[in-house]
Amino acid sequence: MKRQTLLITCLVVFLVLAGGGYGIHLLWWHSNYYEVTRTEYQEPPRQEDVLADDTLTDKNPVFDATLIDSRPLGDREVNSSAAVVRLDCPMIKPDSESDMLALRPSYRDAVREGSGYHGKPLLPSANLIDGAAKQFDDGLYAAVDLACFRGELGLSPAVPQWAAAVFSDLLAKSPARAFLAAALELGGEKPPAGDVNEEEKAKWLAEFEQDKATSKPIGFYTWTPELQRTWRFYRFLQHEFDADQLTIPRDVAAVLKDHADLLKQYRAINAFYGRLTNPLICLPVNALIDATQDLTALAKRRGASHATAAVFPPSTSRETELFERLFGDDLPADANLMLTLIHRIRSGEVDLKPSNKPGGDGWYQYQVYALETLLLPGRGQEKEKLLLTAEYKKRLVEAFKAMITTRRETHARQLAGLKCAEARPLSGGEVSPRLRIEPCATFYLRTARAYAFLQNFLQSTVGRQRLEKLHGLKQGGMREAALDAEIGALARRFYGFYLLCCEDIGMRPQFLSDEPVDQAAARREALKWLEHLDADPDLACDTRVSLPIAVDPVRGKTRFWATVGVRLAHLDASYARPPRVRPKDKKGDWKEVERYQVGSSAYVIPVVEFAEFELSGSTALSREEFRAVCDRYSTKEEIVRALQK
Repeated sequence: MKRQTLLITCLVVFLVLAGGGYGIHLLWWHSNYYEVTRTEYQEPPRQEDVLADDTLTDKNPVFDATLIDSRPLGDREVNSSAAVVRLDCPMIKPDSESDMLALRPSYRDAVREGSGYHGKPLLPSANLIDGAAKQFDDGLYAAVDLACFRGELGLSPAVPQWAAAVFSDLLAKSPARAFLAAALELGGEKPPAGDVNEEEKAKWLAEFEQDKATSKPIGFYTWTPELQRTWRFYRFLQHEFDADQLTIPRDVAAVLKDHADLLKQYRAINAFYGRLTNPLICLPVNALIDATQDLTALAKRRGASHATAAVFPPSTSRETELFERLFGDDLPADANLMLTLIHRIRSGEVDLKPSNKPGGDGWYQYQVYALETLLLPGRGQEKEKLLLTAEYKKRLVEAFKAMITTRRETHARQLAGLKCAEARPLSGGEVSPRLRIEPCATFYLRTARAYAFLQNFLQSTVGRQRLEKLHGLKQGGMREAALDAEIGALARRFYGFYLLCCEDIGMRPQFLSDEPVDQAAARREALKWLEHLDADPDLACDTRVSLPIAVDPVRGKTRFWATVGVRLAHLDASYARPPRVRPKDKKGDWKEVERYQVGSSAYVIPVVEFAEFELSGSTALSREEFRAVCDRYSTKEEIVRALQK
């Protein structure tokens, strides 16, 4: 009995001690740990994002007896005006076609590898055509950005000289003196003599240098030391001051108010970048001159997205505005920015069409608008002529991802982020699609219009004579042709691609009433380029680029968009509805080709692989750093894993 009592007593003591210990543990836990509630973000599925094969009954192009292909088939003429071409991208078989998945640095590498692949001709893709133009775009932007920095565009003296003039007229104790002194140092200039708070200047420079996503030159800005200085000078002066930090911008505005020449030059510089890239995302400091409204009301009245002020404001973009609206200052770890953008474009929430009103959108928006029909083929002029499979639509989506990345990389300094072979011969009397380029007609037309806009803007802003003396840049020197001539040639080339595409699919070209196009010259320009495809030095350039798209200081992450290389893909073209033919001597009516005579065409096309990934900290990668990682691995997955280690 005593033994049982002892056991019960021991058990009670044990339970009391255990309970007390657990209570103490709970108190310690709650005093040292807390729960974090995080809302995971996932873009909801949308009906409009479901990719499905087109239906032939929805395609009803009208027969036009006068629309005759300039390329006869033997003794027959071909009229494809009522024909419908089916496009498909068959899957690559990893066991027997693994070499198609290999990533290559340049389009020239892909062209040489893909020409005659398994007996299939290589067809210039929209990516390849755009990739050649990308090299010109980079060279042009580098040249005009540098010319503006040097004061060679007639808008102002050298921009650092303008900043030095403002510095000289600031009050001795103005905090703007340390700010502008830091900018001048970054631009390679010494500030004029005068009081400068060296401690404040050092603080500005330290904060700027710490933010690598802002301060580190990327893209073509690593080509020369002067381009690096241009990047750093402008990026520093893009610093946005909010309503509680307006002393510096107000002091600069006061100087501009008293000096009409400096004010005129300042307005000209900002207006130039507002059209070369896109409208400014925040207020320029001259908006503060005699302003009586608060910053929020002032920004709203002037159409600025941010209620902030900057000396040289960065440009806005549809994607930046979307991401800020959706995420604000909190970018979820699981958010896919590219897919989010694509969803919202396809749903109609984001409209890429540029505004042509005074002070409207700039060259960047015209470039991005050209990509719209890659996501929304139903908006293209060619919609009645092409029957697209779901797999081909996926290929167009991937093309959009890569092309908006490379376009944005050209404009990276100015844009704000979120803080050819012939077809194979016909045999057996077959009538098959004869594509000379990937049939993205509206993309080519809108890109031609983007270059026409750019040429008109530059001619009216800096003058034809200056433009005829300027040359685009490239790594290691200057491009051969003058800018004015090269922009005109590119516009003609893309108009020519549009015309060739129209003929390939049997569609009459449609131009605006005020759109003067020398169609014969445009065709010649495009055909000449396709004939000498392998000789174009721009196609030998490395395509692999990366750029920060969003910085999340809360999580300590920077989100990147990147293109990791060129690979090959299949493209099959066949007639869902056949064309009509007649004898070349025109002795006979147009007759639809018999089904047994209808063939198909199989091509390989070069495409670009896109990736979105995160790195720790506020950081950026130069092209050289990024490409060094790409060189060590052969697949996108391996490259992304290596970057994130």
